[in-house]
Amino acid sequence: MDLDARTVTALPPLTPYASPPEGVHALVWLHGVPVAELTVDGEPEEVLARLPELAVRATRDAVDTHAAQHRGEHTRRPLEERSPCVAEEQWRSHAGRSPLTVAVCTRNRPTDLARCLDSLRSQTLDVEVLVVDNDPATDEARLVVAQHPGVRYVREPRRGTAWARNRALVEASTPLIAFVDDDVQAQPRWAEALQMAFHAHPEAGAVTGLVAPAELSTSAQVAFEAAGGFGRGYRQRRLRSTSHDPRETAKAVYHIGAMGTGANMAFRRERLLAAGGFDLALGPGTPTAGGEDHEALCRLLTAGDMIVYEPAAAVRHRHRRTMAELRDQRRADGTGSASMLIGASRKLGAAHHRQWRILAAQWFLKSAAWTVAASLVRPAARPPSLTLANLAGWTSALARDPYRRAVAQVRRQARENPDEPLLSPLP
Repeated sequence: MDLDARTVTALPPLTPYASPPEGVHALVWLHGVPVAELTVDGEPEEVLARLPELAVRATRDAVDTHAAQHRGEHTRRPLEERSPCVAEEQWRSHAGRSPLTVAVCTRNRPTDLARCLDSLRSQTLDVEVLVVDNDPATDEARLVVAQHPGVRYVREPRRGTAWARNRALVEASTPLIAFVDDDVQAQPRWAEALQMAFHAHPEAGAVTGLVAPAELSTSAQVAFEAAGGFGRGYRQRRLRSTSHDPRETAKAVYHIGAMGTGANMAFRRERLLAAGGFDLALGPGTPTAGGEDHEALCRLLTAGDMIVYEPAAAVRHRHRRTMAELRDQRRADGTGSASMLIGASRKLGAAHHRQWRILAAQWFLKSAAWTVAASLVRPAARPPSLTLANLAGWTSALARDPYRRAVAQVRRQARENPDEPLLSPLP
């Protein structure tokens, strides 16, 4: 929903509807920036006809907040306090080539990859696009890339998302590198908003962005979004530790979940290289199943960097389509979070490791209490099976320490591929 033009664009579903549509979920934009979302029950055609009027009424506070950043004496406000809005010349895209490489790490999802690359072709900035094909079972990803001129293809034979992300860091040469999952579609101003956020925050080591749903066609997708999804709101956030003291950095790490997700994140490449890149023993493709994205952000926090969440850098994500897939994802989330805090923190030293273990206990107990209560009160919005899957992931990781098994896997893969590049010493 575009408030400037008062127009509505209905996005076609990527997945056939599992049942007749029950309403409309809209992302509301103003001056090229997402400012709110709106869900309206009813017959979609009827709702779409009334949506401009409904959106104007429902988003008045969000519009006023946005307008306050840009009207009147806006030039006296610090740039970091304003959104990357097309109404301001300072936020417009720069001429020439962008200092940004976009890395798409993929594995056996050619249809998703093609949609992702199509969206990157529509960016307002000219960016370098790199596809890292992680231990592929077929040649399909390479064939998809061949249909997108200007996109570079690299095959990474070592299984694991962190191997693929680190390969992208090695292959890229630009000052900024952004990572998007292959199942997202970037909005046209996504790369521009990332670059502007780095420009406004020179002390930021990483910038994350809004991840909105690409479709809500199945009950699993609706359940995931109802439980919070990947969205982190429509106001910019900044996170930084007040000092290098392990207790203070742990306090910052505790809030990392509010700063976005690995489906949409960008880094100052030299800062991430200096930190050692992504932990190879974390993430999909390893026994830990996840956590490599947040662990990289947390390691930057311990080094004193700022993390910025900028909702104007927006992408749309195709959520898991079935409840079985969603349960697997929620279990992986629990396993990855526990492995990050209990396992990966060992390399930060005894003091940080102790604080992160305390943090893991606090995080687990608070999350368990809150999600179980939410499932009991609102089982339709937070299905108990998803809560149990997440808790099972946590419990399994705490009991079996998959991080150690993942380290053994990483070392074996390195021995089997001696000619492939290594970003940093093995864990």
